[in-house]
Amino acid sequence: MQPKRSTPREDFIFSFLNPAVEVAVDEDMERYDRQLRLWGPLGQDRLNRSCVCLIGPVTPLLQEVSKNLVLAGVSSFTWLKENSAVPSGPLFLAELKKDLEPLTSKLLVYEEKDLGEILEQLQYDWSRFSVIILICIGKQNTLLDLNEIKRGIGTKFPPVLNTSVSGLYGYVNLVLSEAHFVLRAHPDSKKYDLRLQNPWPELVEYVKTFDLTRMDVVEFSGIPYIVLLIKCIAKLKKDGNSGKLTSGQVKDTLRQICLSLGEDAACESNYAEARRYAYLACSRDDCYQELDDLLRNLEISDDEHDWHDICNYEIVTLVLALKRIAQESEESTFRPLAGALPDMESTTVNYTELKSIYEVKAEFDRSCVKKSLVSSGKKVSKGVLNTFSSHYGEVRGILPSESDLLGIFSTSNTLLSALVMRQFQKQYTSVECENEFIGLEIDGNYSIMAFFGGVVAQEAIKLITHHFIPIDNLFLYNGIHNSSATYKI
Repeated sequence: MQPKRSTPREDFIFSFLNPAVEVAVDEDMERYDRQLRLWGPLGQDRLNRSCVCLIGPVTPLLQEVSKNLVLAGVSSFTWLKENSAVPSGPLFLAELKKDLEPLTSKLLVYEEKDLGEILEQLQYDWSRFSVIILICIGKQNTLLDLNEIKRGIGTKFPPVLNTSVSGLYGYVNLVLSEAHFVLRAHPDSKKYDLRLQNPWPELVEYVKTFDLTRMDVVEFSGIPYIVLLIKCIAKLKKDGNSGKLTSGQVKDTLRQICLSLGEDAACESNYAEARRYAYLACSRDDCYQELDDLLRNLEISDDEHDWHDICNYEIVTLVLALKRIAQESEESTFRPLAGALPDMESTTVNYTELKSIYEVKAEFDRSCVKKSLVSSGKKVSKGVLNTFSSHYGEVRGILPSESDLLGIFSTSNTLLSALVMRQFQKQYTSVECENEFIGLEIDGNYSIMAFFGGVVAQEAIKLITHHFIPIDNLFLYNGIHNSSATYKI
């Protein structure tokens, strides 16, 4: 019998009652300082409590994946060993459990079992795993059996990463059983939610307190550019510009409203900032478009028992709460304000007051979400609620593909076809295919194995922490050309 694993909500409540948990968090903050900056304490806690299932024979790729996951904080593994003719290649971990233990500060929970025996157990608990990683599977029947099990279990089956490396090439295929939601996508360029085009009453009243006609240049230089841009938008709308604004219109209006201050105003840093960010006053909120579309078309179960990953359920619950709030207020959408402001030219007093207005609004929006959850009888952990509300623009959703674990066999991609044929010891369908990917015949290339070990571990971490967007759903690497690409199969 497998031990019952506590839910994130239970652990969250427990952390307030047990000082030992706080000590563990402090130790994690010290040990995992750099990666905590990526996915935070909440993501690290998920890694610490995760259980990963590795399926495959003894290969360098398996030990690389294991090593990288242990270094990230995963301390519970089940290795279902496949006995196949796949060459083991160079290995440096003689005994996997013994050699992995020094890499973790926690007790390494590790079990090794025969895959064939497990596949024969009809009552085996697959749902206890956070993610299943298939590594260089050598038997096609293994995929067939796992695919049948996956179909029988349905949405409670964990996400699967299927990977294999041959010579200088490799692939990773993500197969989901339920929708996967990303709590924070971490885009390369951060876009702040300033609501310039739709300011709320308190922000409008604050902007009105700045009368540019009664100021000198010194007072003007301390006004945040957000205030200047909102004034420009208000003037344009008052003048009858009800359509989509352009950056040129905003800049012209900015120049007009500052005429009373003289030409020196145009030399001030906040004026230059307002011109530089004039596009924010007329750009669409594209970062929300994807999630807004999902809100309108969402038909996903809100029953916790239908979900494998509690975090996916909690994010769906929050998304549905936003949908209810929008319907009750007769609005098309409801978006909780993040409340964060970028650095800008301003006096300390003005910036502090403006920041306070944004933070109060953000807290009000968060309270609206809490009330909606209470009225619907739903519960969400505090960490997920806070992250969701503070980074709503980064929430993403990935729906399961129509293809399953067998999708790699019915692809038009020549490299993937060659990799799969090589993986399962089949003959190439053409001489051209064999000649094109001559690098497949190079065995034991450890540098490629090490690279792919990092790639696979990274994708597993994305799925467990719900930070960063996972591949959707195939990643291919060509070592001959040192190139990679993602495809949808």
